[in-house]
Amino acid sequence: MLSLDEIPEELIQKAREVEGAIKKITKKARLEKSTLDEKYKKMARESEEMLAVKRMYKGLRKDLYEERNEHIKSIPNFWPTAFLNYSRLRKQLSEEDAKIIRFLKSVVVEVGQNDERVITFFFGENEYFVNTFLKTIYSRTDKGILVHKQGTKILWKATTTGAGAEILGGIPWSTDIDKSFFTLVFDPKDKGLPEMRCDKVLETIEEHLWPRVLGYYLNWCAITEIEVEEGSKEKIALHELKVIQDKLEEYDGKEYRGCMEVEEIFGEKALEEQVLIEQKCSQERKPLYQERNEIVKTIPKFWLLAFISHYALGDLFGVEDQKIFRCVDSVDVVDNEDVTSGYTITLNFDNNPYFSNQSLTKRISFCEDGTTNLSAVMISWKVNMDISTEYLHHTPLTNAREMKVMKVVMKRMNNQKASRNDTTSLYLVWPFGMLLLAHQSVDS
Repeated sequence: MLSLDEIPEELIQKAREVEGAIKKITKKARLEKSTLDEKYKKMARESEEMLAVKRMYKGLRKDLYEERNEHIKSIPNFWPTAFLNYSRLRKQLSEEDAKIIRFLKSVVVEVGQNDERVITFFFGENEYFVNTFLKTIYSRTDKGILVHKQGTKILWKATTTGAGAEILGGIPWSTDIDKSFFTLVFDPKDKGLPEMRCDKVLETIEEHLWPRVLGYYLNWCAITEIEVEEGSKEKIALHELKVIQDKLEEYDGKEYRGCMEVEEIFGEKALEEQVLIEQKCSQERKPLYQERNEIVKTIPKFWLLAFISHYALGDLFGVEDQKIFRCVDSVDVVDNEDVTSGYTITLNFDNNPYFSNQSLTKRISFCEDGTTNLSAVMISWKVNMDISTEYLHHTPLTNAREMKVMKVVMKRMNNQKASRNDTTSLYLVWPFGMLLLAHQSVDS
């Protein structure tokens, strides 16, 4: 078989230049589509439709949270228990922090102006600080990065500081009260504390502890497993909290679906513009493909070499596959006019001993319901050469079993969910055959 070393250098160089230009056009189109996608996602997030959905469920949840807080008052040590049961938060506390958390009376997470988040811890009187509450305010950038806006200055009592009464924390550097979990979360400014750790704590409180606090209080046990007297205020409160929790989860699901509907509307608008970008890209690549085809026609067995050099497809080529693909003269891939609904792969053959077809065409159509239609031309096999019937009787069984690629080419099935993979590798070889042959990266 012809090797890369036997191909004239000028042909290799010219083909690489053409494929490099194809790669550049493709990369530019992908970047433009990605930018467009981000643009419309941002527009969706900021749209009045999205804000209306969020406002509605924010109001519904606020009423439930207020009702929840009233029931929680009937349950002793509810918030400290929930906090300490949550291992992700518990491991952030030192022994002294855990003592302080037992004075926690209530937690409130609110959405403030400009979509800022406000987390407030309310405390009973304690020996550690004067504050009756600690508050932190933060927001998120478009990329989800937390930006700290404001925190509460903790008024530590004199007995808290000093060698005999340190607030020992998990941070291996700094000293005294600077190590406290509460300093980290509520008063980190100018103390050189690790903000990333603080961000994770805030996200955990906002996204997990606050909306699902009943589960953490119960340590994910059933209410019936809790040793509380039936009919007591505490037991009644727990049952009411379960009803509220179910409603909160129902609202979460409805809000998610409402937001997804808005995103889909903007996604369709983005897709319309992305199609135009892809159509332009397809037109720009067309003359380059034609130029490349003329070059590779002068290289014997080029497409066989390119296919078997593909990192995934090459392993599929059995002995009989290779015999048939030696006869491939050229390969063409044509996108549908809208460039999104599918494409057609055509393998053009020299005269060969297997079939009389000059070309084998396979059409791949992507349907709106997520299924894929595959259609292929009927192969006119020559006598005793049909690989699905009589050819098997004239071929060693091992070789026949290895004809995986030709079976993919022959496959003619409709409405196959997630069946795109059986033609994806064929499609990917098409733009970068020479680069594959040279074992170069084709990532774009």
